[in-house]
Amino acid sequence: MSKLPPPAQSNLRVYDRVGPLYDAVIAPVSGRAREQAVAALGLRPEGRLLLAGVGSGLDLPHLPRDARGLGVDLSDGMLRRARARKGELGMPNFELRKMDAQALDLPDESFDAVYLPLIVTVAADGPRVLAEAARVAKPGAPLVVVDKFWPEGRGRPAPVRLASRVLGGLATHIDRRFSEILAGAPHLEVVSDEHLALGGFFRLVVLRKPAR
Repeated sequence: MSKLPPPAQSNLRVYDRVGPLYDAVIAPVSGRAREQAVAALGLRPEGRLLLAGVGSGLDLPHLPRDARGLGVDLSDGMLRRARARKGELGMPNFELRKMDAQALDLPDESFDAVYLPLIVTVAADGPRVLAEAARVAKPGAPLVVVDKFWPEGRGRPAPVRLASRVLGGLATHIDRRFSEILAGAPHLEVVSDEHLALGGFFRLVVLRKPAR
């Protein structure tokens, strides 16, 4: 597993400690987006899902109880909460594992769908997260991203860039454009791009890996 740069290590320490606060703040405002994202995955009973950035498991209640696959995260604190939530829900076929989404220890083309909730703007290298997700997705598989992105046509003033550098070392970046993330896997097809909360700052993007 790759060694994380210092800002990501700081970010990780924060997430290890703020699980209850994270759930209290994020769960109420993200539930509908997570529900829409899971629906966009088009999960089949026999398919395997990779949930990159499972966090505290807020997406698990929206998955079928018999969902097959793997959820990964680097935060021990978040994973503890996710494991507790998984146990309450009863999801015997869905594994949770500590792993860096920027360097997945997984075989190529091993998942039928990939879900990336609020991870590409949290990780130190968001384009690399998407590249790794594309690598492990099977040809024709959907990759669904829910995250906050800076508008493509809007400049990033100095105060915004400064705030993003500070917040990036604590929790998340706020000035990343989706086009910059997509540069990590430019071969992916953009199937849909839906603007959600806060005037479109949050978006639901459905990608697809080309079939052979």
